[in-house]
Amino acid sequence: MMDHSPSSDHDDDSKYVEELQQFVLQLLENPDKEPVASEIEVLQSIYGDTAIRLFHPGEGHGGGKLDPDTIRYQANLSFPPPYEDISIKVLVSLPPTYPASSSPRLQFLSRYIGAYAIDPSLFGSVIRTYMSSNGVEFVEDQVCVFDGLQNVLERCVAWYEEQLSLEKAGRLVREELKEASSSSTTRLESSKPEASEPDTDAQALAAEMPPGIVLHVAEPIHDRKSIFIGRACHISNPSEVPVILAHLVSDKRIARAAHPVINAWRCQVGNLLHQDNDDDGETAAGGRIAHLLQILFGLQDPSLIKFQGYIDGKWVDAKSGEKIAVTNPATNDELGSVPEMGLEETQEAIAAAAKAFPEWSRTTAKYRHDLLVKLFQLMQQHHEDLSRLITLENGKTLAEAKGENTYSASFIEWFAEEAVRTYGEQVPSAFPGTRNVVIKQPVGVVGILTPWNFPSAMITRKLGAALAAGCTAVIKPPPETPFSALALAELATRAGFPPGAINMVTTQKNVSAVGREMCESKIVKKITFTGSTPVAKLLYSLSSSTLKKISLEAGGNSPFIVFDDANIEEAVSAAIVCKFRGSGQTCVCANRIYVQSGVYAEFASRLAEKVAAFKVGNGLEADTTHGPLIHARAVEKVERHVNDAVEKGAQVLVGGKALPNSSFFIPTVLSDVPHDALINKEETFGPLAALTKFETEEEVIRLANDSDVGLAGYFFSRDVGRVWRVAEKLEVGMVGANTGLISQAAIPFGGVKESGLGREGGHGINEYLNEKLITFGGLGA
Repeated sequence: MMDHSPSSDHDDDSKYVEELQQFVLQLLENPDKEPVASEIEVLQSIYGDTAIRLFHPGEGHGGGKLDPDTIRYQANLSFPPPYEDISIKVLVSLPPTYPASSSPRLQFLSRYIGAYAIDPSLFGSVIRTYMSSNGVEFVEDQVCVFDGLQNVLERCVAWYEEQLSLEKAGRLVREELKEASSSSTTRLESSKPEASEPDTDAQALAAEMPPGIVLHVAEPIHDRKSIFIGRACHISNPSEVPVILAHLVSDKRIARAAHPVINAWRCQVGNLLHQDNDDDGETAAGGRIAHLLQILFGLQDPSLIKFQGYIDGKWVDAKSGEKIAVTNPATNDELGSVPEMGLEETQEAIAAAAKAFPEWSRTTAKYRHDLLVKLFQLMQQHHEDLSRLITLENGKTLAEAKGENTYSASFIEWFAEEAVRTYGEQVPSAFPGTRNVVIKQPVGVVGILTPWNFPSAMITRKLGAALAAGCTAVIKPPPETPFSALALAELATRAGFPPGAINMVTTQKNVSAVGREMCESKIVKKITFTGSTPVAKLLYSLSSSTLKKISLEAGGNSPFIVFDDANIEEAVSAAIVCKFRGSGQTCVCANRIYVQSGVYAEFASRLAEKVAAFKVGNGLEADTTHGPLIHARAVEKVERHVNDAVEKGAQVLVGGKALPNSSFFIPTVLSDVPHDALINKEETFGPLAALTKFETEEEVIRLANDSDVGLAGYFFSRDVGRVWRVAEKLEVGMVGANTGLISQAAIPFGGVKESGLGREGGHGINEYLNEKLITFGGLGA
């Protein structure tokens, strides 16, 4: 006898949900099936987790021989009000070539709609959903199950209303009124026959709005084929969209002309009003279903957008419930929020990484290589989306963001190959009958702390090496730009990295406690950090308590030197790239520009002319050459450096001021900047080129080396002897001779003096490995 108790039903639901989740994970292992997996997840978010379940033909649904390559699942759909107690079951069959060249197939599993048996004409029309004029058009390479299901639901509602003739409706009303007169608690349901397996999850979803969401009803707009009743609301987190849509579906006042869900909508996000009146011919749900998410972020794959931390293979919120608001620096609009995590979540992430380390470290180098290659391919596949995320949260132009994603992916590719090159060595022994062998082993759990100026590349440069070496990681991404980091975690999951191998803790106000725990935990065996020199010193101090391995890429104050014999055109072009890339917010950008007196005037005029043609603006706009600074504090620092230099005698050739009430600073060129100006002592991190005149090679070497930091340096000269002399004398970790671009995955990236410790890229995998000597004795003569 079957147990139909509530707990049993719940257990069954959990079984179906878990089974579907496992199936989706299997689909994600095949890149060709990723659209199908994403579509199933979105259907769950719209209809409820238990509304979509795998189809088992042996469970009372008939038999027969089925194509094993066809994906089958059933959708349990509830009618909209006033028939929300009525539900239907539809079988969805996806041919192996869906959505590339074949449409889905739909078929009724239900035999009744309410009290009425489904007639053959309706049954047949459902089968022909993608093959008839009153159905849904199938477009190759575009998922369409949602549109098909909604089309079926709309036709079923119309068919059901036809069955409720006036006579039947009147009889039902009289019966309800009779019952109501005998019991004041009886509810009048004039057109609701006995319920057919109601989907309570879907009803609950439709009935409740996310906390804090208020819908504002606008004045009706008379459309060409409907009346649009606008609903506007502020959405702080796009993950709320499916719940809001479900709520709107339950409102019968919403116009349903071209689409049964909602053919016209408005959505207020920050200061921007997003709307769609269906004039573009696209359904409001969109060909990729999550149309609202596409509008908010503009991504082709909205499932890359994550609003939770990532610990032990699970997306989790902060235990405190607190959030960090993330804004677009170009517009100051809120993009969404991530959890404000703290000490407890950090400890859980470290424990998860430690639990995963033994098994992960025992995997073969070839296995780790293959997973990293999959991640690299996924980053290429989602190049447009990942680039757009970088622009949205960091502000850099889309062209630069695309460059960063390419650069970021190159580290994953590079370290995939380095994984199989972690060679040991045999050392000749001084003793007879012995052999010395040196092997390399992963250090263990790695703590990774990254900055906002390269929200993707600064993670992959460290994470790629750690994973390739066999380490597991806990990452603290910057609060200004967390979405790029979380998207990488999502892609790593799709690539097949196991739970605990990668963990992400998002935090802002708890950064001190999180950083201290990473540095002082005995479980964490290595810290790697990119950021300012003061923070690097603090982390170095905290890590000394456990003497863990540490890599620090700290601040720079890069000199850019132009000698009289330089090719001035090339030097100006290089200065443009080196100084103004990322609006000057890079650690290796030129900060002090020294120009020899013989070419000083020509270089200054050419540089000013180029910079004057720049256009600052939103990085998503095609004509924008330079985006905003990350926040108001960055603008204030540039202003301080400009004002200080001008007070000490510098001249403003171009720019020199910020745009009011924004994070934009007009790209600036200053001439005659004295050596004692603040800009020559501090890293500006902004679009400010400061020119200082010099006379001799010896003088400029002294000026260039007069700094506590030494990350990178650049110079231009056509004298071969001078090239060697200057390159060797500059006290920096990296030199660009006759070039302003040095960053590549294959080079040893790092500085000297107070610019940090260790090297990244190149053979940086060794920073994540311990060398172990094994001496074998008793081997005879």
